[in-house]
Amino acid sequence: MENKEELCELMDKLLLNSLDLIEQDVRLSQDIERLTTEGQLELAHTRFTKGPNAASAVQLPTEDYKPFRALRTVSEEKPIENDTNRPDAIPHLTLECHPVAVDEGRIDPASWFGILRPPSLNNAKERFTRSLDTIVERANVRATLISYLNVYDVLNKRKSEL
Repeated sequence: MENKEELCELMDKLLLNSLDLIEQDVRLSQDIERLTTEGQLELAHTRFTKGPNAASAVQLPTEDYKPFRALRTVSEEKPIENDTNRPDAIPHLTLECHPVAVDEGRIDPASWFGILRPPSLNNAKERFTRSLDTIVERANVRATLISYLNVYDVLNKRKSEL
């Protein structure tokens, strides 16, 4: 990469890819907002149709409630290339789904509302779950974008040195 023209071409490609990532980030942000709003509306629908006691603080745990572990957790994976740990590798976040296991302390909070839950409550749960998936996807897009912009800065410094 001794040639300044090749360096500029690489920087241009990097910026174009960065613009695509920015567009993805905006789209994912809108999806998160939409899914969260829809979930909140489904909860409101449940309270409206079933009454204020169908989904209220009465079902929520109190101070003496036993703590529990999450059914979905975020884990970070660093890509391994040729068994060398590169500090510039982009971390990738994944959402791990754990089964309900009372002995491990993993319970489904939706069970607080009984077996015959209103469909709108199940819809709200599904919307919030999809929102969580989208949040993790957006975090990966942002990590990639930050990495691209850091590489761009390095290439820009190298270009000014030529």
